[in-house]
Amino acid sequence: MAIDRASLKLKAGEFEQLSVTDSLTGLLNRRYLQERLSEEIQRSRRHRFSLSFLMLDVDNFKSFNDTFGHLAGDAALRIVANILKENLRGDDVAARYGGEEFAVLLPQTRIDEASVIAERIRLQIERTDFPNRRITASIGIASSSANMNVPDDLIWAADRALYEAKENGRNKVQLYDDFGDPLTEKVH
Repeated sequence: MAIDRASLKLKAGEFEQLSVTDSLTGLLNRRYLQERLSEEIQRSRRHRFSLSFLMLDVDNFKSFNDTFGHLAGDAALRIVANILKENLRGDDVAARYGGEEFAVLLPQTRIDEASVIAERIRLQIERTDFPNRRITASIGIASSSANMNVPDDLIWAADRALYEAKENGRNKVQLYDDFGDPLTEKVH
């Protein structure tokens, strides 16, 4: 009976891990990210830590899928996921947000530090030899502040900065300031 309980406990842990993991990329999923973001925002408020959040979108991914097929697209997304894993620290959380969009939670990270991490990721994606053709990514960054301290606001701000990067030519990192306006200064 003890063996059965241990086996059931192990299986429950495996199912829990599967429920928070994206099956294609092996990254965490959006649901887990949103729960963790809430926890980290509370922790950063309590301890007065900085917290940054990145939204990353693979540029022109639809045309990649349309040209080379979904299997090639899936392979490209796995490569992007691996680049994220390689460039993050132990406490950082990378997730597949949906489709070709990824999100990264950077606890205890100021926006200037986040921009260095984002630029390193952007450059590595740009320089990676993907099958079929070159791939680039646009990244938006927001940091928690007195004006932006709930998950939906932080996600919205990073997403807004991401779209600003795309509107300004793609393959860019764009910061979002504390006052709700995209910063005019771009990292790349």
